[in-house]
Amino acid sequence: MIKNILVLSLIFFTFHGPGAVAGTIELKNGEIITADIIKETEEAVVISRQNGKFIYSIVKERIKNIRKSTLEERDRQKKKEARFYGTGKEKEKSRQERPEEHYKERNKKEIIAARKARGIAKIEFSKNRFGVVDARLNGEVAASLMVDTGASLVVVSKETAGKLGFEETARMREITVLLADGSKAKAFPITLDSVEVDGLEIENVKGAISEKSPGQGIDGLLGMSFLRYFHVRLDTKENCLILERN
Repeated sequence: MIKNILVLSLIFFTFHGPGAVAGTIELKNGEIITADIIKETEEAVVISRQNGKFIYSIVKERIKNIRKSTLEERDRQKKKEARFYGTGKEKEKSRQERPEEHYKERNKKEIIAARKARGIAKIEFSKNRFGVVDARLNGEVAASLMVDTGASLVVVSKETAGKLGFEETARMREITVLLADGSKAKAFPITLDSVEVDGLEIENVKGAISEKSPGQGIDGLLGMSFLRYFHVRLDTKENCLILERN
């Protein structure tokens, strides 16, 4: 039965945080899983095995019920894990070789849910334009923003600012910002209620309205006032942005 659990989305990293609770998860297919529940999101339940050595994520649409584990269930699970994981060299080699095959077989939806449960997003660039992502500002205004780790603020065009309700800049303090093409422009500081990219949202984000277009075909720059909350990686091979919460 333990082998069947590999239909879960397996993520190899070590968990050291507090608060894990022993729980029993009943799946809709009749399978019962006993493990430490370390986190629950709207989309998935994250569990750990072997004292956090292995972390799994189960999408909620597969779950029928979650309850507290009994002592008998926990003891039975420990014995199963001891038999399954073992300590021999061959089993260790098998575990090391498993990830590549495992990830190829996993359902894409479950992998995405597992990443989001950990605060990770793999974001395809908008219209296949490298570095440009779709964002939502203040929960309502869609914008195409160029990822710019050299920009200290999230910068938006005057047109986008107008959609956000920032129509009057005459009384605002003037600052200077660096745009995507390397040029400098006059700008006016603002605070955005929120900036959201692929489900990862940050509130009260410092920004600026640029009098000059931030760049051809874009609505602004996604600067460090948003990006500083994440580990940022631009993947040239898969043409995407990867964000992982700090």
